[in-house]
Amino acid sequence: MNSRVGKPDTAADEEIQEVLDRATLTGFTVVAGAGSGKTTSLVKALAHITRTRGRQLKSKTQRVACITYTEVAAREIHGDIDNDPLASVSTIHSFLWGLARPFQRDISLWAEDETKRKITELTRKIDTYTSGIQQKTKGKDAEDLARLIRQAEEQRTVTHWTYGIGGDFSKGILGHTDIIQLVPSMIHGHKLLALLIARQYPYIFVDESQDTFPQVVECLKRVASISSGKMCLGFFGDPMQQIYLQGAGKITTEPGWVSINKPENFRSSLRVLKCVNAVRKEGGEVEQVPGPSIEKRQGGEAYFFILPANDQRTESLEHVRVWLDKHSAAGNWTRSDANGGCKVLMIVHRMAAQRLGFAELYSAFHDHKSGSLSQAFDEGSAWPLAPFRDVILPLCTAIGPTSPEVLSLLRDQSPLFEQARASRQIRQAMEYGRIAVTELQSLTTDDDCVTLGSLLRFAADKHLVQLDPRLASYLYPEGEHGNVVLGEAATAVLEAMMECPFNQLPGYYRYVNAESPYSTQHGTKGAEFDRVVVVLDDEEGRFNLYSYEKLLGLQSPSKTDLQNQAEGKDSAIDRTRRLFYVCVSRAKESLAVVLFARDVDTAVGIVGDSRLGKLMKIVTIDDLND
Repeated sequence: MNSRVGKPDTAADEEIQEVLDRATLTGFTVVAGAGSGKTTSLVKALAHITRTRGRQLKSKTQRVACITYTEVAAREIHGDIDNDPLASVSTIHSFLWGLARPFQRDISLWAEDETKRKITELTRKIDTYTSGIQQKTKGKDAEDLARLIRQAEEQRTVTHWTYGIGGDFSKGILGHTDIIQLVPSMIHGHKLLALLIARQYPYIFVDESQDTFPQVVECLKRVASISSGKMCLGFFGDPMQQIYLQGAGKITTEPGWVSINKPENFRSSLRVLKCVNAVRKEGGEVEQVPGPSIEKRQGGEAYFFILPANDQRTESLEHVRVWLDKHSAAGNWTRSDANGGCKVLMIVHRMAAQRLGFAELYSAFHDHKSGSLSQAFDEGSAWPLAPFRDVILPLCTAIGPTSPEVLSLLRDQSPLFEQARASRQIRQAMEYGRIAVTELQSLTTDDDCVTLGSLLRFAADKHLVQLDPRLASYLYPEGEHGNVVLGEAATAVLEAMMECPFNQLPGYYRYVNAESPYSTQHGTKGAEFDRVVVVLDDEEGRFNLYSYEKLLGLQSPSKTDLQNQAEGKDSAIDRTRRLFYVCVSRAKESLAVVLFARDVDTAVGIVGDSRLGKLMKIVTIDDLND
């Protein structure tokens, strides 16, 4: 068994096992702070079920389900229990699609209603135009309505539905967002389906519950509520680590459920842990305590740099790292974390984009109110960039058009070879592909400013890439996927992305693949580093969803903030506290916070008097220059 399973049980683990061993099953929530070993508790719970209930599950052809956020996490968790076949460990989307897939008729009915709803909404919008509506908007709406009407007609002939990243109802394809809407609707509308799910999965565990879609949480609760004590639904998470706006946050317990807290922190030094708790204090229910390891209770250091918000930020940040090399007991701050140094964390990716040379690409995805596309860009999973990540960039950086890497990519990714296999013309396809790749590589080497749009269209025209239906609709509106309707935000992102230089992609992928010294609070949840530098800079962030100046008391809350707090809604201060907590809690040994302030003297006074400031050494520009 994996070392996680073999670790000593904490009090929380014993409570979880007590709930799992009950004759009448019930639900539970586990609130586990940063560094507490949440995943360890989840893995232990899975292993406990397969060990103690394995024979019973096999006899009834049942399994225990674990739903997590990413495929990487799913593979890690399943590997921790030796890939036990009794456990189904998958992403939210894969799990939900597995539930819905057998019910093709119900999927058709839902898709029909969904298209009708979109037609009705768009028709209403057109019928209520005001005099100020731009002609461009009217034109797009008219085209979109025509597409939806054609889509409604064509999807009547669909007899089998499949699931892909992007949807096209005309072709019977459901996308990511469709799955999240479809399955909860089916579960709430069909009691029999809910009963079948409870029968198939008497144990369902949800990882990272705070960032799970609320509608998914509610539909799973629906399944548990009608199971008559024959299903156990467990949520593992931490509301203070919610980083996605669409997440459920705190999971409300239902009558008879058990609430379990896991307060230990096995990661941070005592000094860093005190800082972590100072940030968590006002926003969380669990104050974390040191884990049992004596080494973790000793040592540690924490610095708070308050520097002027001028045009010398990059130089000041490097100055901070040099100063820490000289004055910190930990040393090695000027190296990257990969080389035994520090990890630099920033509130938003724009700061890193400017430093690593992909500012225009960042703006394309973040400056058009694109919501989910912005989030996917930050995670490295945005669908418009998938052809570049999977095919175009590797082809352009390969050594020669006949290298094994190129041949492998063409065989696995190119529609050209799919067609060639059917016609048994592999040799001709290989030669055509070689010529196309040669031309593609010359486009990037001969022109430093060649755009993503020109490369994408070239690769698609030459059949080097298989396009997502949404990309195909954008590039070829009269083509196979011409009925796919793109929202205004997605269209704006694509228009801006197509104009971005190709030479910005390498820096972007170095960043999202954690190959640079920089990262963000969004991208490091679950990770840990010996030395962490946190950069706080509201002005450079240009992100009104968050404000460190408001959190630290340097700026008064807005009327909206006060109203949201009074009504128990999420405010900029709440969101910022959570991101700050995620960030500072990454540090194992040493922590440095760098605040770029408009009024340094005021900031020094306010931060110095704060709970957090009293735990950290305050350093100013004068100290750096000494």
